[in-house]
Amino acid sequence: MTTGDTMSNLYDPNLDSKQPFLKNNISAAGSSTGVCGAGGHNGSASNGNNTAFSNGLNDGSGAPKLNNRLDDYQSLQSTVAKLRVWLFAITGVAIAGFVILIIVVTCLYATLNYDLTHHNHKPKIGEQMAAILEREELCVPCEDFLTGPSPQELSKLNRFTMKDTDTGGRDCCVDQPLELLELLKLHIEKRFRQEMAKGTMNRWDKLSRQDAPSNNSKVLKPAAHLMYINQDMTNVAQVHGRQYTIGKWLHDDDIAFTYQIDYRHGRLVIPEDGHYYIYSQISFIEMFDVQNNEAYGSRNGPEGPSLSHYLYRYNILYHNGGEEKLAQNSITKCWGQSKTFGEYTSNLGAVFYLRNADEIFIKVSNISMISSDPKLSYFGLFKV
Repeated sequence: MTTGDTMSNLYDPNLDSKQPFLKNNISAAGSSTGVCGAGGHNGSASNGNNTAFSNGLNDGSGAPKLNNRLDDYQSLQSTVAKLRVWLFAITGVAIAGFVILIIVVTCLYATLNYDLTHHNHKPKIGEQMAAILEREELCVPCEDFLTGPSPQELSKLNRFTMKDTDTGGRDCCVDQPLELLELLKLHIEKRFRQEMAKGTMNRWDKLSRQDAPSNNSKVLKPAAHLMYINQDMTNVAQVHGRQYTIGKWLHDDDIAFTYQIDYRHGRLVIPEDGHYYIYSQISFIEMFDVQNNEAYGSRNGPEGPSLSHYLYRYNILYHNGGEEKLAQNSITKCWGQSKTFGEYTSNLGAVFYLRNADEIFIKVSNISMISSDPKLSYFGLFKV
């Protein structure tokens, strides 16, 4: 058999020309060649040629592409398997953490519920004080909690039950926790004022540093000017010889002002030790009933022989209730048969050495006769 016959047998028309030669096809072609070339040299040569041709086919380009695709597919399967393992692991950890969280919350809830049901803790301070006040009321001297001489400050003690003592004083008694809290607030406020009066505290220190002037500017010192406004005359009975505190001034409107000085219930609080010039003017007006020959004040106050004008200071550290008279002026009223009204003006002014936390205020002998015009009655000071 010739080489052409062998090649014609190798290219079998029954094989798919689009697919590479498979081993079974090659082996089939080799067996037929063996039959044709059996028992002779031509058979051996033919087998050798077939082997060489088969090797040539295996070295073609189709087989490596198939192998590369198989390798990529296997690598992709390996990656997917690893991702699946990681996903399962993360899911397991999340489930375990959620279970642990539920267990912890359950334990905390059970512990809290048990403590609320079977708690044996000591009662808080408020509960202890409430229990004490249920058994007996607490009474303390009222003067230990009085923060000032004004009616507004005196009224703060009216919320407590007051009882007279054997020594002539008065005790403030509380039997409720809220009343005790208000009493403690008054104690703190008084202690704060005491520390300011001692000089250990000064609320103007920071402001003074902020307003510290340059070398070329003038030093701004504490100053104030107050103007009179109508007073609350409810439950005020005019009694001859009694002094009445002016407890309300216009201090932040019109031309009234305060600079580095506190205004407190009609009083000016001195911010620092030093010499201060204090001035005050009070204008009294008296109306006469000519027919009945009777005199009336601006609020129908009783007639008196004179009108007095006082300048006081108060300090929580001073004795005798903390008040001290600094100056006084008195005016004798004029009498006349045909007078329809009388107007009297009193002026006070002097330099005083004042201490930190001194509180300056004005008193008069007849508060019902003061003119309602704020420009006629005023009060102020400034540091010299």
